[in-house]
Amino acid sequence: MGGETLLGDAAALYDVRLAGLPFTYPPFAAVAMVPFALLPWGVAAAVWSVVSFVSLVFVWRLSAGKGLASPVLLAVVAGSLLLEPVRETFGFGQVNLMLCALILYDVLDTKHSRRGIWVGLAAGVKLTPLVFFGLLLVTRQWRALAYASAAFAGTVLVGFAVTPKGATEYWTSLVAETTRIGGLAFSSNQSWNAFLIRLTGDLDGGGPVWLVLVAVTVGGGLWLTWKLWDKGEQLASVSTTALIGLLCSPVSWSHHWVWAIPLGLSVMSVLPKNPKLPKNPKLVFAAGWFGLFAIAPIWWPPNHYNRELDWSFREQFSGNAYLIAALVAVVLLIVRRPQAVADEDPVSQHVSRN
Repeated sequence: MGGETLLGDAAALYDVRLAGLPFTYPPFAAVAMVPFALLPWGVAAAVWSVVSFVSLVFVWRLSAGKGLASPVLLAVVAGSLLLEPVRETFGFGQVNLMLCALILYDVLDTKHSRRGIWVGLAAGVKLTPLVFFGLLLVTRQWRALAYASAAFAGTVLVGFAVTPKGATEYWTSLVAETTRIGGLAFSSNQSWNAFLIRLTGDLDGGGPVWLVLVAVTVGGGLWLTWKLWDKGEQLASVSTTALIGLLCSPVSWSHHWVWAIPLGLSVMSVLPKNPKLPKNPKLVFAAGWFGLFAIAPIWWPPNHYNRELDWSFREQFSGNAYLIAALVAVVLLIVRRPQAVADEDPVSQHVSRN
């Protein structure tokens, strides 16, 4: 819809509706969609799905490293299609897997020239990747930060060049209107803001408590991001940064949580292999982590039409399962044992090399 509107009446970008839903992304996102708008709908949908699948493959390859054999890679990619964030991304034709792959490549591949450009372009399509500017800042990657900033600024200028009215409207008012995105109490919204809304029943948002949580999450999250990067655990650092964005954004739909893949692998990489234990901690965690995102307990309690506001104490646990899982992951990253990173672990090898 965004791409088609730019081809017809660019000034109406934020006025048009598709099944009642408005265009909610920065103007540059509509520019990026113009090539798809030129294709027949069926072809565009097919191409988009193929690109998303290829992106999923790259997410696993970039997260697990080259030590993962091709048959195993294909098996885990196929299995990850069962994960609710991945299913939802494909079902809605969302851009999450593409952005995840671009950001992982841009940040983890420390040897490629002009690092940061893809992060900046990703932020121009969807604002949430701006959180990765924080990673580049606290780890003092000034050159990459400069490229990211320049690329993002370029996307803003392109938006103003293509639709001056739309860009002005977006950057001066619409960017702060979270209600345009959907119902904030909806169980699919797995963020601090949504958690507080469902807990308190206040549809206006988390208020001062939310601001405090955001401040603590950003401060503590960036500290952990810096510590992990400094220890050579880049995948965990990038995943922690993504988690900051998921928790602090007013709206983080469940399909935004495709970052559960690299986050889960980064936690596995720091878990110890203890031969004295009857079960491998890594495999136990993997089964629990990816199993959670496959069964998606966030959909178990009553949802839609603000029924989330009436959840019982028990339903709060299942309905906010992604948030709880994220906190468990953070705790495991913080309290990991020094000997946890094993040389034979392909995930750890990949992280250490970068």
